[in-house]
Amino acid sequence: MTSVRRALALSFVERYFTIALALGSNMVLARLLTPEQVGLYSVSLAVIGIAHVLREFGVGNFLIQQKDLSIAHVRTAFGLALAVGGGLALAIFTAAPWVARFYDAPAMAGLMRIVALNFLVLPWCTISLSLLRREMRFQTLLYVNLTASVVGTAVTLSLAWAGHGPASLAVGSVAGNLTTGFGAWWARGRPTPLRPGWSEWRAVLGFGGQSAVTGVVTTVAMDINDLVVGKVMGFAPVAILSRAQGLMNLFHRDVMAAVRNVAYPAYARTHREGGDVEAAHVTSVVMVTACAWPFYGFLALYPLDVLRLMFGPQWDAAAVLVPVFCLAGALAATSNLAMNALMAVGRIDLVTTTELVFQPLRAVVAVAAAVIFQSVLACALAYLLVFAVQPFAVYGMKQRALPTDFRRLFRGLGHSAAVAALSLAPVAVWRFWRPISEAGLSLLLEIAALASATALCWLLVLQWLRHPIARDPAFHRVLRRLPAFGRN
Repeated sequence: MTSVRRALALSFVERYFTIALALGSNMVLARLLTPEQVGLYSVSLAVIGIAHVLREFGVGNFLIQQKDLSIAHVRTAFGLALAVGGGLALAIFTAAPWVARFYDAPAMAGLMRIVALNFLVLPWCTISLSLLRREMRFQTLLYVNLTASVVGTAVTLSLAWAGHGPASLAVGSVAGNLTTGFGAWWARGRPTPLRPGWSEWRAVLGFGGQSAVTGVVTTVAMDINDLVVGKVMGFAPVAILSRAQGLMNLFHRDVMAAVRNVAYPAYARTHREGGDVEAAHVTSVVMVTACAWPFYGFLALYPLDVLRLMFGPQWDAAAVLVPVFCLAGALAATSNLAMNALMAVGRIDLVTTTELVFQPLRAVVAVAAAVIFQSVLACALAYLLVFAVQPFAVYGMKQRALPTDFRRLFRGLGHSAAVAALSLAPVAVWRFWRPISEAGLSLLLEIAALASATALCWLLVLQWLRHPIARDPAFHRVLRRLPAFGRN
C-alpha cells in the first residue's frame, strides 16, 4: 500500500505540474490565438483522432497487464506499434489536402502533416513508458514527462509569440513527444535499441485488437462533435465548446489521468498477487468523488469569473456551458475507474462490449444535437445526457466479472456528497449574496480567496465526517505540514 501511495503522490506531482504548465500556456495562447485558430487546430486533431488510438493498438495496456512478460512480448509489441504508426503517418500525410478541401480550410493540410510526424515517434514512447509504468517507476516517469512538458510548452509559446498561429501547437506536440521518447529510453538505463519482432503476435493482437476497437469507437464518439460542429456551425463554436469542456477536463482528463496512471497498474498487480481488486476499486472511487465533486461545484458556481480570469473576455460565451459540463464530469467520476479494474483482471472483452454499446449512442446524440439544434448549449446538454446514462452501462457490464459492492460504494458516495455540499456552502452563499469583481487584480484576489476558503472547508469537513480520505495516514502527514493544521 505504501508503494501505491508513493506512486500516486508522484503521479499527482507530475500531473499538477503539467496542469499548471498547461494552464499557464493556455492563458497565454488564449490571448495570442483567436477562437477561430484554436477551433481549426481542434478540428484537425479530431480528424486524426482515430489514428491516435490505432497507433498504439493497445500494446501499452498489454505490456502492463501481461502476467508472464518476456522480451519476445516486448519486441512483438514494438514491431506492431512501429508498423501501425508508420502506416498511419503515411495515410494522414496523403489525406491531409482532401480533408482541408472538405472543410474549406487550406491551413488544415499543413497542420495535419505536422501532427502526423508524431506517429513516427510514438512507438518508442509507448513501449518505454508502458514498461516503466508496469514496474511502478513513477519517479522516473515524473522526470521524463515533466521535461517533455516543459520542452513542448516552450516550443509552442515561442512559435505562437512569433506569429505562427495554430502551427505552433502542432510543432510543440512533436517536440514534446520527441523529448518523451528519448527520455523514456534513456531512463530505462539506455538499453540496446529494441528490435521489432512478431513471435508473440497472437497474444499481442488478441488483447491489443480489442483494445484498439474500444479506443477507436470511443474516439469517434468523442471527436465527432467537433467534426460535425466544425462543418455545420464553424470553427469558433468548436473552440467555445472546447474551452468550456476544458475547465471540466482539468479534473475529468488531467487529474484523472494521474489517478488512472497508478490505478491500472496497481489493480493489475493486486490481481496478479491474488488481492481484492473490488475493494481497491471502491476505495478509489470514493476518494476520487470526494475531490471531484467540490471542484466541479466551485466551477459551476463561478464559471464566468474563472473563464475571464484565465482566458480573457473573448471566451465569455463559454460560461453558460460550464455548469452543464461540470455536472457531466461529476456523474462520470462515479464510474471512471471501472473499466481500468476490468482490464486489470484481463476482461478486455467486457470493456470492448461496453464501449461498442455505449459510444455509438454517444455519437448519435452528439450529431443529432449539432445538426438539429445548431446550438452549443444543445451540444453540451447532449454530452450531459450521455454521461447520465454511462454509469448504468458501465456497472451493468462490470457485474459480469467483478461484482460491485454497491452497499459500500453508495455509503462512500454519500460521504463524498456530504463533503462537497458542506465545503461549497459558504462560497455558494457568497455567490448569490454579492456579485464578484469583473476583472483585474481584484478578480484574481477574490477567486483566490474563495478557492482557499473552499479548500479549508474541505479539509475540515473531511475530518469532521471521517471520510475515508481523512482516515488515510498519508492525509494526516500532509495535513501536519500545513500551517493551519500543523499543531493538531
